[in-house]
Amino acid sequence: MKTAIIYSTWSGTVEKCASEISKKLSEEPEIINIKKDPSPKLKEFDAVIVGASIRIGKANKEITEFVRRNLEDLKSKKLGVFLCMGSGEENFGEYLSQNFPKEFLDNCKTKGFFGGEFNLERLGFLSRMMLKTASKGKPQPHIASSNIDKFVKNFEA
Repeated sequence: MKTAIIYSTWSGTVEKCASEISKKLSEEPEIINIKKDPSPKLKEFDAVIVGASIRIGKANKEITEFVRRNLEDLKSKKLGVFLCMGSGEENFGEYLSQNFPKEFLDNCKTKGFFGGEFNLERLGFLSRMMLKTASKGKPQPHIASSNIDKFVKNFEA
């Protein structure tokens, strides 16, 4: 089975998680950054994992547009979706439904919340300052590695 991990990221966390998934899958997938390859050839793949980061409740526009534009083709694949975000898992379901069509989500074999991290060096000055101010005194988010393991296990089951 040929798998694609198609993602979009703001600060690199989704890319890091896509790489971790690829290492754990039994067969090596193709990893595609949708910003660099906006029209991947879906017909080449039996399975597709979609990854997005969330910022202020919104997923990257490139990935949500990709899913909407390719919904019919995606529905014929084995699907998984994961989100990386600094807010807690309690917002996961809400952010999925706000950003992706119900038809897509209903066809996903598994959905994963992978947490997040602050990669300040990859953000612009204004974003860095806003993030530092908003997170002052709060626990720092982290990638939930055990959730990645569970996601891969459920996806391959």
